[in-house]
Amino acid sequence: IPDLSEKVAIVTGGNSGTGFWAANALAAKGCTVVLACRNEAKANAAKDEIIGYHPKAKVEVIAVMDNMDLATVKSFADTFNKKYDRLDYLLNNAGIMAQPLIESKDGFDIQFQTNHLAHFLLTQLLWDKMVNTEGQTRIVNHSSGAHKLGCPAFDKTKMDDPPYNWGILGFNAVLWHGLLPIMGMKPLDNWKRYGTSKLCNVLFTKELQKKIEQAGIGDKVMAVACHPGYANTNLQNVAKDSMTNWEKANSGNAQSAADGSLPLLLSTIGKDVKGGDYCEPSLSSNFKGPPIIGKVGGNGDNAEMAGELWTYSEECLDSKFDI
Repeated sequence: IPDLSEKVAIVTGGNSGTGFWAANALAAKGCTVVLACRNEAKANAAKDEIIGYHPKAKVEVIAVMDNMDLATVKSFADTFNKKYDRLDYLLNNAGIMAQPLIESKDGFDIQFQTNHLAHFLLTQLLWDKMVNTEGQTRIVNHSSGAHKLGCPAFDKTKMDDPPYNWGILGFNAVLWHGLLPIMGMKPLDNWKRYGTSKLCNVLFTKELQKKIEQAGIGDKVMAVACHPGYANTNLQNVAKDSMTNWEKANSGNAQSAADGSLPLLLSTIGKDVKGGDYCEPSLSSNFKGPPIIGKVGGNGDNAEMAGELWTYSEECLDSKFDI
């Protein structure tokens, strides 16, 4: 990681897991890191821990941002825009996994809102700041290998109960109704919504990069997606009701949260990374190992679906995101 002394980054969900370790690595190289978290006490504890590792680190907590409450996303972005004159890296990292169907106070499935819609809004609200920052800025959307199972239908009722992505010749049926239940990953509806929300991260990245290139501003900003692999974070603990074997699975198969942050960091500062790329671990079916520039799967390259997601996201927010 090069010297980042003049850079500013936002890390959503930066108080724990891969977000914490990415924030820690950036701060260690002089980057000013703003933690965007829903729990102020946990955000400040993470700030103190990073400064404990790196006494000269510049880590700030400027406002609470809860992805399940879009008003706080707007408030956070407003506070940031008033306080800072640049934004080099936006790490849309915060996420939840395999939760039951619960509506946020804004009326959307909490997985769709937390993992995608709030980050779409945050990116929109910070867009002018990023485009006007000197150098090339980066927007990184933290997805998952589960995006390969996602199959959105852009209607609120259908997004609450998305269809199965059966894959080529119905191969994914083996996963949905065979391997996943055996692994304790059920009820399946929770995982369908999760996979769909993670696909939204990829599709958002693809459509955003497409619009960047059409606008001729690829030298100013790029969009990248990534997959952490199977990392031992609080994500599994929060999803424990839909992942009954999570403790055994973590102890036997997961890499550390710090290692899981490496694709996120590669996406953020990797010299060979290009707009629209997807970074992921290189070993064990992309579950662990050193990060590489990989390939999306499933509906990840569906350009028509990416365009539909963009329009649907604007409709949900009742706001046009013009590039």
